[in-house]
Amino acid sequence: MKRNNASHQRRSSGFTLFEVILAMGLTTLLLAAIYSALDLYWKYTTIGHQQVERAQIARAVFQKITHDLHCVTFAQKTTEEESTDSSEEETEVVEIQVTNPDDAYTAGNIGVFGDAQSLVLHTSRPARQPMLVSQTASVNSSQSDLLSISYFLAAAGSSGLQGVVGDRFRNTSGLGDTIQGLARLEGDRLAMSKADESADLEQLAQQSQLLAREISSLQFQYFDGTDWLDVWDSVEYGTVPQAVKVTIGFRSDDNQAVQKFINEKINGYENTYSMVIALPLALPAVLQTTTQDTSSL
Repeated sequence: MKRNNASHQRRSSGFTLFEVILAMGLTTLLLAAIYSALDLYWKYTTIGHQQVERAQIARAVFQKITHDLHCVTFAQKTTEEESTDSSEEETEVVEIQVTNPDDAYTAGNIGVFGDAQSLVLHTSRPARQPMLVSQTASVNSSQSDLLSISYFLAAAGSSGLQGVVGDRFRNTSGLGDTIQGLARLEGDRLAMSKADESADLEQLAQQSQLLAREISSLQFQYFDGTDWLDVWDSVEYGTVPQAVKVTIGFRSDDNQAVQKFINEKINGYENTYSMVIALPLALPAVLQTTTQDTSSL
């Protein structure tokens, strides 16, 4: 009897195969739950940091464009000129032929010129004079306060100024995409006019810089007081737009699917940012019907 009780006690102190398998299964489920929670936390944190960085970039870009738009120069017509022009114009639909933004660098054009993909501004902003001027500095190195500024997307391999700027920054960007980022061109109005007349795109490209490599889409819209237009010509319209709406979109990365999943769980995720910028030089809105001829663009 004593031997049977001892053998029974030795057998009852171990674990059966079913118990081992059940414990391993529960442990696996617990580890999977912990991993899922940590992975979700990492995704939320990564997307949150990315959103903050994109918001900061968008804010800086909008502030730069706003500052340039507020420095736009434009000479309004006098009352006599407006009365003679209004007597000759028809009261019906007026067809306005806008200037191509690539040809808007001439010295005679002032104001705002642009289409949906590019914007050209003629501004007046006195440069900050240096405290110490070197005696060896050339007189030609000084820059006038009359500037021509342009915003566009640098696209490597495309035609025109956008392609030249895109090819210039292709190697330094480290991106395989055609769009290299948002570019800004700034230069003296007279020098820009001469370079545009001689079709010297290399000289224009040297005055450009990439503001944000992360931006892959850009759109401009112009408000005339009643409607949003896709193109604008200050010479033809006789004024600058009431406001300019700027929409930028950031480059999609490998986490786009994760971002869409998180967007369904939380609110506030955005890949595009928009801002409406009012121009102080704009004339009061006048109700009128106009059609734009974009065949030349």
